[in-house]
Amino acid sequence: MITNTLVGIVVFVMSLQIGLAQNNPIVKKGEPGFLYVADPAAEVYNGKVYVYCSHDQDTAVNYSSMQDYVVLESTDLKNWTNHGVVLKPREYSWAHGQMNAPDVAYKDGWYYFYFPYDKTHIGVAKSRNPQGPWEEAVTDKISSIFDPTVFVDDDGQAYIYGSDNKINIGDKGRHVMGAKLKDNMIELDGPWHRLSEEQVSEAVHCFKRNGKYYFMGRKGWRTGYWMADSPLPTKPYAEFKGYITPTQKDAPAHMSAIEFKGQWYFFYQRGDVNNGTFHRRSACFDEMKFNEDGTIKPVKYTLGKGVVVNEPVTPIK
Repeated sequence: MITNTLVGIVVFVMSLQIGLAQNNPIVKKGEPGFLYVADPAAEVYNGKVYVYCSHDQDTAVNYSSMQDYVVLESTDLKNWTNHGVVLKPREYSWAHGQMNAPDVAYKDGWYYFYFPYDKTHIGVAKSRNPQGPWEEAVTDKISSIFDPTVFVDDDGQAYIYGSDNKINIGDKGRHVMGAKLKDNMIELDGPWHRLSEEQVSEAVHCFKRNGKYYFMGRKGWRTGYWMADSPLPTKPYAEFKGYITPTQKDAPAHMSAIEFKGQWYFFYQRGDVNNGTFHRRSACFDEMKFNEDGTIKPVKYTLGKGVVVNEPVTPIK
């Protein structure tokens, strides 16, 4: 005879096993609090992973309706807490327009949330906690760049990166751009510098591994990357090493990378799940591995068991 206690134990174990299964996308349609979350900027704080995402509206047919930001949190990359929308910059009197890819950086007891408004103007909010609540850190843009990302080096010096897509701040074309930030994290400490010979469309990201600096960005419909010996390799530029992803899955390539508990992970987005589209995207992640010379091995996209890819749409003739 099976007792109620035994049934409860079995149910608990089954639910634990389900919860521990790696399962892209991170947030699934049908779950409580489901949102389309894109442009995942992953960070590790206090032994936890926080993923700072832009938010695609359920009815989006373009990116003009992007207006707020979502935070996802995990201690093991298997069980996730969806904090939902935590920052609404349009509530600030000075921030308006399209609000695409963000990033967050920590320094001296504060978490700084860098978000674009009007596509390329960079605003900043701050908090004592990685998930918020957030308050204004500035009352105007600190600079202009497309898809800002911020990296704090081992010596405490912070840098901001992006591409000069949609703005004119450097050589003709669209390149990886970088600049120093002052200690207050809300002012540039000098001009923007061009860091790549090759052009990049958007979605620049920087991380450091074994003394080498890596710069990622969207080239065409794939993620390309560069390597350098310094955080601002202005000449010679960072060396382009090639591509690490296949063609993006019905979404522009936007990525970040973190090391967590001894393993590196690549975060990205796709629009072919959750009944999504090119403009209604979902955040995912997979393992990222390196060759002995530090170059990155191709990343393989995965989906969790039972996840349905959108059915192809037959064009109306």
